[in-house]
Amino acid sequence: MTIFESTSEIPLGAETTFDWHARPGALTRLSPHWAQEIVEESYPPIAPGSVAQVKTSVPCTYGLVRRPFSSVHSEGPSRFSFVDELKKGPLRQWKHTHEFTSVAGGTKIDDHIEFSMAPQGFDVIDRGLTHYLEATFDARRKRMLMDIGFLESTNAPLLTRKKGKHILIAGASGMIGRQVAALFSTAGHFVRLLVRETPKFPYEVHWNPDLGILNPRDLAWADAVVHLGGRSIATRFTKHAKDEIWSSRIDSTRLLVETMRGLPETKRPSVFVCASAVGYYGSKADEPVDETGPAGDGFLAEVCQKWEETAAGVEDAGIRRVSIRTGVVLSSLGGLLKLQAPLFLAGAGGRLGSGEQALAWISLDDVARSYVHAVLYDYVRGPVNAVAPELVTQAEFAEALAAHLRRPAWIPTPGFITEIMLGRDGAKELALADQRVVPEKLQETGYQFAHPTLSDCFDEELGGGA
Repeated sequence: MTIFESTSEIPLGAETTFDWHARPGALTRLSPHWAQEIVEESYPPIAPGSVAQVKTSVPCTYGLVRRPFSSVHSEGPSRFSFVDELKKGPLRQWKHTHEFTSVAGGTKIDDHIEFSMAPQGFDVIDRGLTHYLEATFDARRKRMLMDIGFLESTNAPLLTRKKGKHILIAGASGMIGRQVAALFSTAGHFVRLLVRETPKFPYEVHWNPDLGILNPRDLAWADAVVHLGGRSIATRFTKHAKDEIWSSRIDSTRLLVETMRGLPETKRPSVFVCASAVGYYGSKADEPVDETGPAGDGFLAEVCQKWEETAAGVEDAGIRRVSIRTGVVLSSLGGLLKLQAPLFLAGAGGRLGSGEQALAWISLDDVARSYVHAVLYDYVRGPVNAVAPELVTQAEFAEALAAHLRRPAWIPTPGFITEIMLGRDGAKELALADQRVVPEKLQETGYQFAHPTLSDCFDEELGGGA
C-alpha cells in the first residue's frame, strides 16, 4: 500500500468549504478535465452510501485515454470530513479521506489517500501514480481558488448566506450544460434540470419538446431559464441531419417561450438565456465582428437567426432575453480539442485547410461562466459573443497545440479531407470557417476571463501530461 498526502489552504471558513463540497456539482467543478471526466456525481453528494462514477485518465495521456472508476462515500473521522473508497476501477485499493480544518485566514484541506495499483514488489508503478496525484491535486486547488474568486465576484449565496435564485436548465447533460449547472449549484442557487428521460433524481423534471410536453409549473418555479439543448452540429450536413439540427433548437425553444408567455405575469421567470453560436455571422469575415455585426449566409447562420428570433419572443412578455453566441469550445472532454489532440500526440497534427482562417474559440470554463454572468446581471441583454479575447488563426492554433504537447505540427489536413468527413457545407461552415468574432459585450459588462489565451486554456484542459 502507498500513502499520498496533500495539504492546501482555501480562503473560506471550514463550514463553508465543507458545504461547497457537499453541494451537487462540486465534483464536476473540482475535477481537472485532463484528470477525470464525471459520468455521474453521487447523490446526495458525499452522503454515506452514495456512489460517484467517473472516467479517470491514464497518466501521461493528457486526459485523452480514460478508464471507468467508481467510489462509495462514508463518514469521515471528524465533523468536517468525508471518505470515498474504491468500488470499481483499475486500482487494487483506494481510500481517500478529505478533512477540513479552520486556520487563520481560511481552511486547511488535508487529502489523505491510501492506494495500491500494482502487486507487491512493483512499487515503481505506484510511485508513478504518486507523481500524477501531485499534479492532479495541485490542479484541483487552482480550480477551487478560481471558482472561489468567481463566487466572490458574483456575491454568491453560498458566501453571503442570502437566498439563491431558482435556475431551470434544459440541455444540462451536455458538456457545457454540466458545467453551467455545477456553477450555479455550488454557488448556492437552486437548480432543476429538464430531462427527456424518466427523472432519476429529485432535481430533475421531465419534458419532451418533440411531443410538446412541458409542465408550466416547472417554469413558474424558476427565476431564470437556461436553454442549451440541440443536436450536435459536428456531423455531415445531410438533409436529415439539417432537419434535426433545426428542429432540436427551434422547436424546443419555441415550446419554452410559449409556455413562459402563457404564465401569469407574476409567475414568469425574469430572464431567459438561450444558446446560439458564432455561426450567426456566417463562415467568412474579412474584419472582426462584435454583436452589432450583420447575420451571415449559410445553413448555420439561418439556424442561429431563427433560434434567436424565436428566443426573443419572451421579450414582449417582460422577460429579459440573452442569446449566447458560442465559439468553438476547447476542452479535453469533447469537441475540436479532443478530436485533434490525439493526432498531434501521434505526430500527425497540423493546421486545417490553409490555416489562415480565424478560429473563434473559448475555454469550457469561460463559456459556462458566461451563462452565469448573463443570468445574474440585469444589464446583459440580447446577443452575447462567448469567445476568448485572443483571436488566432487555425495555423496559430495548431502551432500552440503542438508546442504544448511537445510535438511537431507538420502535417496539414487538406480541405478535401474535412469535406469527406463533414460534407461540403459542413466543412465550409465548421472546420474551414473564418470567424473573426470578438467578445465586445462580455468585456463591456465586466466579465473577467478565466482563460484569455490559448496557453491558459491548454494548461487547464490538457495539463502537463502527468
